[in-house]
Amino acid sequence: MRSLQAFLKNRNMLIRIILSYLLVGLLVIGVLTFVIASKVSRSLTEQIDRSTDTAIEQSFNTANILLTSTFTNFGSAFNGPEIQMSFYNMDFNTSEFGRIGNKLYELTSTNPLIHSIYLLNDQKKLAFSSLSTVKSFDDFYDPDVLNLLANILPNRSNIFYPRHINYAIYDRKYEMNVISLLFLNAVGKVSNGAMVLNLDQRTLQSMVMNGAQSSLFESMILNKQGTVITHSTNEMINKNLTEESYVQSINNSPKSKGSFEFKKEGRNYRVSYIKSESLGWTFIGLIDYENLLSEVRETQRFILMVTGCLLIIVLLVGGFFTKWIYGPIHRLLAKVNHSTGGNNKLQGESELDVLGRTFFYLDHQIQDLQLSVQDYRSAKRHEVLRLLTSGGWSNEEEMARKLARVGIEFTYPRYVVCLLRLDAYRQLLATYKQSDIALLRYAISNIAVEVSSNRMPAVCFDSGDDGIAMIVNVHENAELEPHLTEMLQDIQDNVVRFLHLSLSIAVGSESLRLSEIECSREAAKLAFAYRIISGNGAIIHSGIEKSRESLQDNLVSAMEKQITDQLKLGDMAGIREAFASFLAYTRQATPDEMMLSLTQLLISTARTAKAMTMQSSNGSIMDISSLMFALNELETLEEIEAWYLDVCEQAIGSRDLQSQQKNKWIVDKIIQHIHEQYADPNLTVESLVEVGGLSMNYMRKVFKEIAGQSITSYLSDYRFTKAKELLVKTDLPANKIGEMVGMENTNYFYVSFKKHCGKTPDHYRKHHKFSSIQEA
Repeated sequence: MRSLQAFLKNRNMLIRIILSYLLVGLLVIGVLTFVIASKVSRSLTEQIDRSTDTAIEQSFNTANILLTSTFTNFGSAFNGPEIQMSFYNMDFNTSEFGRIGNKLYELTSTNPLIHSIYLLNDQKKLAFSSLSTVKSFDDFYDPDVLNLLANILPNRSNIFYPRHINYAIYDRKYEMNVISLLFLNAVGKVSNGAMVLNLDQRTLQSMVMNGAQSSLFESMILNKQGTVITHSTNEMINKNLTEESYVQSINNSPKSKGSFEFKKEGRNYRVSYIKSESLGWTFIGLIDYENLLSEVRETQRFILMVTGCLLIIVLLVGGFFTKWIYGPIHRLLAKVNHSTGGNNKLQGESELDVLGRTFFYLDHQIQDLQLSVQDYRSAKRHEVLRLLTSGGWSNEEEMARKLARVGIEFTYPRYVVCLLRLDAYRQLLATYKQSDIALLRYAISNIAVEVSSNRMPAVCFDSGDDGIAMIVNVHENAELEPHLTEMLQDIQDNVVRFLHLSLSIAVGSESLRLSEIECSREAAKLAFAYRIISGNGAIIHSGIEKSRESLQDNLVSAMEKQITDQLKLGDMAGIREAFASFLAYTRQATPDEMMLSLTQLLISTARTAKAMTMQSSNGSIMDISSLMFALNELETLEEIEAWYLDVCEQAIGSRDLQSQQKNKWIVDKIIQHIHEQYADPNLTVESLVEVGGLSMNYMRKVFKEIAGQSITSYLSDYRFTKAKELLVKTDLPANKIGEMVGMENTNYFYVSFKKHCGKTPDHYRKHHKFSSIQEA
């Protein structure tokens, strides 16, 4: 018992603090219960809001990805030879029908969204389908898509059209909602047909709404007419919600994405929506706050009542503990205030702050004084060293005294100024703050002083931006260059090791007096200009300019012409070799002369590139002012070489892209000319090549790559197609029909027709009439 009493007496303050913590704990618990309940309500609301936004975003992204990937993949397939053959061929055999049908079935199998694919040949009035064999337009079981093809404009291709299909094929009935995507094949304003993808709306709904189903909110997709395409409740599909107030608010909103709250029949709702301009659809999530938060709000009211009771109890007990704990502190504060003559009166501070300020006042004053002295010495030292290297002084003895006052004494009568600069400084500026870079320079200074301490004493100071100046004091009998170079190399190695930074160093001339240090610094500055030639991480000694040679203008011009000629040819290997020779020659000159040659080359390159790509100077990647700015940002010849070759690659790539677009336009022009002038007997491959404006061999190559067949084959196919139409639709003699399709030689027409169609013209006409009679 006595030990317990002694403990309570000796630990009186501890016990009071523990009891005060218990009191505060009760108060905190009471407040937290109310705060938590409110937080739960807000968090639940925010969580559901985020879930709705995320679900709608996922539905939007899923639909966008699915339909965009479908458009992209089938757009590539649309340009394939099997698909294009169905538009350009004028006569099909059984093998070709099979190839096209197999291709459609293969494409349909690659995507679960695809219900069926049609290929509609407007010239031959034929419809290929993945569901059946080829049909004529008159016999095609889906006339709705034919009406859509007839009414659509060529520039309205690649748009989604929702529609309902209802037909039967081979005793199998198809009735469903689909979304049709048309890829038109047109030459100018003349349509050759289209490829039609029919997307299954039910499959699309299950894929798009996957993850958006939730009992906490409703999710739906509406089209521009307000009709429900997908809905978390199946009964709502195909209903029109245009009259709903929230749908009208969404339609009237200029924003493509947003959320808002509204009241309906006394209940609060929140709506999140995303509008897809490319699809013409609106993705909507609807939350009913009343169903969501009813139980939470009931719990919140109960917690609020309990919190009020706890707060009253805490206030009553808190008064007692406050007096119990605060009494001794108040008495101690009064004694402190009396001992300092009233200088520690409370001025918006707590009692413990006043006591702490009183007890540690002298200690803080001493620390501040020490820091002030150190800052003054550092600033003064930096000021004296800058004055020493800038040359703004005249009395050498006075300068020696100033150096001594800041703790700098040079023992030996030989001095060399070295400039240490960070490589890739602009990348460092983009990565670090200025204050961080200042710390890096400080660390480099410390490394330099530490490395040089046992060899050649040195002092360093920050010269701003990317530079550090180092004054090396050399022993009067020491061999300067090999020892200094070795020391500087060790500094570079340690900077790489500890800071992972590259450092270039320029060495000034040797000085024998303090007044000559300025000349050493200027020599180091001139030497540092040669970093562009020596590269990053180099140690450059003064006097390097003596080994430079002047460039011959005629030789530079010849190399420049060789590079631009290779650029015109689009030969990157030749450009790379010629530019390497150019750099190997110009790097023998001074940096100024070398940069002048590079500038002249850059101007010639920009002019050549603009002529190749037919670009104006405004907004072009070859804008000379932008190129000059980029050139001046580079530090070494290696960087310049990589950048220049990249510029040339961009110019060649731009030229090649324009060439491809021009070739497609030329082929379309030739095809249009064939359609208009096929009856001209003088229409030959040579005349068509003249229409294209290209060389014979190149025109043949380009036409076959784009159209899938040679010019001669395409011209012959088109003439025989027109001849077969005239044989079937008219009673004109075969020799007259041959003249009408551009073949004046009757024998040649007969022989060629039989070779192309397998029958003579007369036999083909009789066979067609006989087939028509049989079908009737």
